[in-house]
Amino acid sequence: MIPRSGLFALLLLLALLAVAAIVVPQLGAVWWLCVAGIAVFMLVDAVLAYRSPLPDVSRKLPSSMSLASWVQVRLTLENRRARRQLIVAVYDAYPQSFNARGMPVTISLPAGQFVDIAYELRPTERGPFTFPATELRVASPLWLWWRRVRVPLEAEVRVYPNYSTIKKLLAYEVDNHLKLAGVRMSRRRGEGIEFHQLRDYRESDSLRAIDWKATSRMSRLIAREYQDERDQQIVFVLDAGRRMLARDAELSHFDHALNAMLLMSYVALRQGDSAGVMTVGETRRWRQPRKGMDAVNGLLNHVYDVQPEAVEIDYIAAATELAVRQRRRALVVFLTNIREEDSEDLRVATNLLRRRHLVMLASLRERALDERLQKPVGSFEDALAVAATSQYLEQRRESQNLLRAKGVFVEDCLSEDLPAAITSRYLAIKRAGML
Repeated sequence: MIPRSGLFALLLLLALLAVAAIVVPQLGAVWWLCVAGIAVFMLVDAVLAYRSPLPDVSRKLPSSMSLASWVQVRLTLENRRARRQLIVAVYDAYPQSFNARGMPVTISLPAGQFVDIAYELRPTERGPFTFPATELRVASPLWLWWRRVRVPLEAEVRVYPNYSTIKKLLAYEVDNHLKLAGVRMSRRRGEGIEFHQLRDYRESDSLRAIDWKATSRMSRLIAREYQDERDQQIVFVLDAGRRMLARDAELSHFDHALNAMLLMSYVALRQGDSAGVMTVGETRRWRQPRKGMDAVNGLLNHVYDVQPEAVEIDYIAAATELAVRQRRRALVVFLTNIREEDSEDLRVATNLLRRRHLVMLASLRERALDERLQKPVGSFEDALAVAATSQYLEQRRESQNLLRAKGVFVEDCLSEDLPAAITSRYLAIKRAGML
């Protein structure tokens, strides 16, 4: 039982009466009489509160949520047993890492009726979470107590990477959406890797595209049309080490890398390719490349609960493991954050993979570095910070240029630019027939 404001008002009145009894001793008997009366009043109200029927409560929430996105949760309270109106304070026990709007809430629940309560939650971490119960505080009939009741309403929910981009892609054609997202796709006619169809010759077609046998049969110019080769494989290598713990806004670099992986894998699957993933770090997982649009859900379920840990990543060991697991030629996309001290290990690792695979290295650059260079220099300490940042970035660029010279595709960008950057590079590789 939890005291209500009415009980505090009675106790305050009793305290005032005690002060008056000290000043006027004749009021002492009256004070004791009030103490006895209030005690009986409190006891009767507590008994009535315990004997009063409780409302029924149910919760409706989605089985899965998207990271950093608001979702609505609905609670339904029904007063089927009590013959009077109930005053109920509702405290839903949501996970601690969630942000909430509209909770707790106090409602009036008329007899024989129900009330719907809606509030919003915003998860800030990925993984499986449990909603254990809902706490109700029902006001006693005489308004002196809250009766506290914990109603078990256990529910499981999974928080996935932010797949709002994937949802948008489902509503539009891929080409149009990618143009809006900053992904560059160069259109071409009559060239490609795999034969697609025969069609009438157009003025913009190359003479090499003319199929002379079909032209002779049809008595008009017929051109061959090609399409990009399908059934190729993409393997993402996700760095789950300490460097991916860095955050841009509310999301870690690892979460931004997951979002980029989802967009590129969606595009690759729409292109007829297959996508797989390997995580390196404290948690090591492997999912071989698979085709079909259901593979996006498979990737989500495979990595949604992986969290970056404060461990160092062994790039050479990761490349060796991948070389054993992935025997067929593939585009290997490393999603990580490289530093100048990684250059030698990355050189060995990428040389090992390039014997069979095409390698893309996508490195997330900390936003704080760019912001430091943009700040005005107002002191000697500011000048030292700018000089150190410039030197660090220059060393980073040199390391990346060495990898590019070895035939590795390197994308170094901020978190919001990563999805479009790696997807554009993938499409360019496809169009060039390099994979």
